[in-house]
Amino acid sequence: MLASPYAPGSSPGYLAGRGRELDDIRNRLARMSALGRSGGPLLAFYGSRGLGKTSLLREAQRDARRAGYLTVWVTGRDDVDMAPDLARSLTEEVRRESFGERAKGLLHKLDKVQVELGVPGAKVGVEMAGPTAALNTAAIESTLEDAGRFARHHDRGGLAVFVDEFQEARLGDRRSLLIALQHFDGAPDGCPVAVVAAGLPSMLGAVPEAATFGERTKFVEVGLLSDVAVAEALRFPAQELGVSWSDDAIFEAVTASHGYPHRAQLIGEGSWEAARPDVGGRIEVGHVRQGLYAADQQMATLFRSRVAKATGPQRRFLAAMADLGDGPVARADLAARLETSTTSISQVRQELIDRGLIEPAGYGELRFTIPGFAGFLRREARRETGQAPPALDAPSPIRSLPQRPGADPGPDSST
Repeated sequence: MLASPYAPGSSPGYLAGRGRELDDIRNRLARMSALGRSGGPLLAFYGSRGLGKTSLLREAQRDARRAGYLTVWVTGRDDVDMAPDLARSLTEEVRRESFGERAKGLLHKLDKVQVELGVPGAKVGVEMAGPTAALNTAAIESTLEDAGRFARHHDRGGLAVFVDEFQEARLGDRRSLLIALQHFDGAPDGCPVAVVAAGLPSMLGAVPEAATFGERTKFVEVGLLSDVAVAEALRFPAQELGVSWSDDAIFEAVTASHGYPHRAQLIGEGSWEAARPDVGGRIEVGHVRQGLYAADQQMATLFRSRVAKATGPQRRFLAAMADLGDGPVARADLAARLETSTTSISQVRQELIDRGLIEPAGYGELRFTIPGFAGFLRREARRETGQAPPALDAPSPIRSLPQRPGADPGPDSST
């Protein structure tokens, strides 16, 4: 049996359906390289968990390296300041690029930032104030500027900074990044630095909260995958190993995934484990149906962990939403279900949006961010009360189902 090419919970070997997003990043970096100036305002991708935002940034980072950019990766955290992590990541990148003696001065500056600001034992969730906070802010801007100019002077297109979980970064760090971009954009001699971020929908508020001119940010929503993209995500990695999928197996897997990338990877791995293929092997519809059981078990574990972290009011809110169906739910209907006013549910609603469990679905409507969550909540409620489930309780897809193989697929909706 060949090792599975699917990667639930980590970056996949083949990133399907994100061509437009990657093009957005390439165009931003190309502007920086061609003009020798900054990449402009923040470019931010947002969406719920499991949609592949981190995978998108990782693929973009690999793409940028191949195109000749110096890159750096940091993850937003509220328990430590960003400057030391930024300096540490840049140090690793510069050494990986083997600049030798040419990088001695830059590496000395980066080491100084880590020594002076890498303070162990900082209190979780507490930002340092006063001189230390000012030093952190100055360190972020100077680190990016030094690295950007170094990249330009050593035959690189510039510095591409990738920030994952942007909304989790401390307020001061978010502000520092935005201020740095503002300064670089207006620098008379140019500073080739571009920052690309990803995070939950709460990033839409976290950016302007940090700086009013953060409203210049280009926000791009990352949504569910099209049927074509899911099929590619399943077929292409298998083909690389000499394994094929039957059309019926692909149809079954695409339909069951509901366009959710993490679920598609779970289905791929479960089907692979059921088929246990060698080179020349084929995954059939029966393997997919066996794999779906394993995928459903994994999704249920994910749902339970999210419910476990919810407060009492949040659980009641989620249960009421689930009772109203799988699709978008009107806020007024939800308030009526909870026997309260629309105003009184605002705080809990925002808390659940910030956690990435629900999202706005148009004016006055909400929906779950993960297909299948509503059905899971209903099944759990029946299990707790001892009620038998109905014969059919599969989650309704929140997107159009694919056509049978050979039928007219209609317009391509891949992103």
